[in-house]
Amino acid sequence: MKKSGQSPKRRQILDAAVKVFAKNGFYNSKVLDIAKEADVANGTVYLYFPSKDDILISIFEEQMGELIEYIKREIQKESGSLNKLRKLVSMQMHLIETNSDLTELLLVELRQSKKFLQSNATDMMSKYIDMIGNILKEGIAEGVIDKSVDVTIVGTMLFSAVEGLATRWILEGASYSLDRAADTVIKVFLNGIKEKTEGGDN
Repeated sequence: MKKSGQSPKRRQILDAAVKVFAKNGFYNSKVLDIAKEADVANGTVYLYFPSKDDILISIFEEQMGELIEYIKREIQKESGSLNKLRKLVSMQMHLIETNSDLTELLLVELRQSKKFLQSNATDMMSKYIDMIGNILKEGIAEGVIDKSVDVTIVGTMLFSAVEGLATRWILEGASYSLDRAADTVIKVFLNGIKEKTEGGDN
């Protein structure tokens, strides 16, 4: 399978698949629908992807990979671990809110693919959680995050909180502001994990 960036046509097929899956749902979508949306022959799709499931997995792997690298670059511009956590959550919510088709695909439709659940693509989720964990470790070293915090558990909780809010946002038709939700999420988490002084919070 060719890597993203090596073939504009492959990128064209993946972009078309995002629209088709979001519109019709994964199970109701056909490779023919994707080919029509991408304006390519049906057989061309199979040159790049053996099945509809492989298209879905490729979208997830590439989008999550790009997201992780983008967030890593941006949070490095922030000083201090707490500011990095705020930036991470804020960026994630903003990207979800401005890419609703992709968000629906990754949070709702993805779970309909048994092949995805059995694939190594879920390793991308672990990489995202590890990224959060590294920020938490930095905060412990700075003395601003409680050293007793289990960074893997807290990283998973933060990932799940963002994912849960985004899923509800999609299912309820974007009925509330994710930017506002980001403020609440980070406030709750920071209050729970910040290092305490004898007189109270730092």
